[in-house]
Amino acid sequence: MEPSPKAIELLMSPAGGLLRAALAPTERLTHAVPGIGCTIALTTRRLFVIRDGSAFRPKTGVREWPLETTLDVKPGLVRHGSGSLVIRRGRDVTSVFVSTEEWAAALQLIGALRARIRRGPGQRKPDGA
Repeated sequence: MEPSPKAIELLMSPAGGLLRAALAPTERLTHAVPGIGCTIALTTRRLFVIRDGSAFRPKTGVREWPLETTLDVKPGLVRHGSGSLVIRRGRDVTSVFVSTEEWAAALQLIGALRARIRRGPGQRKPDGA
């Protein structure tokens, strides 16, 4: 699977530098969705939320979750020009907001994430699909 144009754009941005530094040698970025105040990125192994200005707060600007069965990402309501995504792993809950213009891309990211989790780490294709 080739990375989306948004994923390539993210990799070239200042926030992309933090993401590139966090990636394992065989890990690939496949999806990126601009959020409101952040970018949501899906790799072959993890989900990331990279806050705008994360270069100035490296400890809190990048959140990550491994693609495991304990990770649950659900779309919330869409209203007033944006929708929410709820990221939950155990008691850790994070919400991010996405504009309606990017909502379809956010739903595609969730679909890809769920498919990878269902397949499990031993069943994923080398390209992370």
